[in-house]
Amino acid sequence: MQERYSEVLIEAFGLRCGYEGREVLKGITISLLPGELIGLLGPNGAGKSTLIKALSKVLKPIAGTIYLEGEDIESLSFKEIAKRIGVVPQETTLEYKFTAYDIVMMGRNPYISRFKGETGLDRDIVIEAMKVTNTLEFADRPITELSGGEKQRVILARALAQNPKILLLDEPTSHLDISYQIEMLNLIKRLIKEKYIGALSAIHDPNLASQFCDKIILMKDGKIYDFGTPKEVLTSKNLKEVFNIDVIVKQHPIYDSIYILPLAKTSKEYLDYSKKIHVICGGGTGAKILYLLHKRFELSTGVINLLDSDADVCNELGINGVFEAPFSPISEESYRKNIAMIDASDIIIITSVPFGEGNLLNLKAFEYAINIGKKTIMIDSPHIESRDFTNGKATSLWNNLAKKSIVLKNDESEGLLDAIYERIGSAKTGS
Repeated sequence: MQERYSEVLIEAFGLRCGYEGREVLKGITISLLPGELIGLLGPNGAGKSTLIKALSKVLKPIAGTIYLEGEDIESLSFKEIAKRIGVVPQETTLEYKFTAYDIVMMGRNPYISRFKGETGLDRDIVIEAMKVTNTLEFADRPITELSGGEKQRVILARALAQNPKILLLDEPTSHLDISYQIEMLNLIKRLIKEKYIGALSAIHDPNLASQFCDKIILMKDGKIYDFGTPKEVLTSKNLKEVFNIDVIVKQHPIYDSIYILPLAKTSKEYLDYSKKIHVICGGGTGAKILYLLHKRFELSTGVINLLDSDADVCNELGINGVFEAPFSPISEESYRKNIAMIDASDIIIITSVPFGEGNLLNLKAFEYAINIGKKTIMIDSPHIESRDFTNGKATSLWNNLAKKSIVLKNDESEGLLDAIYERIGSAKTGS
């Protein structure tokens, strides 16, 4: 099996293409193997559609070479290319009332003699292509009466009727509802494996690309910015550089893939990178607050046990923190580091973290912050008594500190930001 995967279906070297003197592709080198689906990701204008046009010989390169199964594509006729490459375009104009069957039969054009017409073999291949794409049930219906998802499956069936070794797909899920997007990509993925063909597909949704693609080509400004598996390519840093968006990348809880969560753009009204906020959290109680504040302020955290979800968030967002070994009590050394971060901060927030004997020093550190006059905010939801596992010691200390701090009954963004800016704007400390 390994030897079969060494077969290169199509490859391009130093590909440069453009339109009317404007260069779009600027030296692209790629290859496609049987049995794999490679996703093309990048912003509008990155060159995804241009690359697909060049690989299918629709667009002549300015420079570079394309080899189709080892043969220079320039030496091959369009009919020969159509026997090896099936193209599913982003937009297909179908104004005439051809039936779905007629459309799929068009995929047999490279094989049909103008004098003999279609054969029984052609009809068998068309029927099979319609069966595997679940389009046979509306074979006699006019293409103009089909839904967007049905039309797209018919176009895919037409490409499959060519018996290609390669599928080039230009955003095959564009303009489709999410259910049709998943259905289409599931179908493409299955056909690639069953028919042992290779596919290169432009996909606009990185989450779909992560779930379905074996590898990702990330494009920017006509060049390949990165290439590899979805986990290697779809990083927060790469997506920021290419799409100019801030995202969180997480492991999918069900599939062996990642998923991307875009972060809302920060309102300039709240930007204040000069202020330092220290968040005492743990047990997942700090995640929402850290996501909310990390683009607005310089943050630090502590003390958090490693493997805690709050520690994972700090790692994702690059937040400096004090971390303790998993399931271990706070050490004297970690406590001192926590105090040092409190000293360097303008505002100290303590979340509704559960307290046991092992992390009671976090509450002691918050007491220190109040005693030295730091501006403080406490999140008390649920109430301290329901999360005190110290026989009342945490409740007693918490309630005493609450008399000297702003106390919020929840961590909702609007109330928390208002409280922070009240603290920043206040000339009085320790209140």
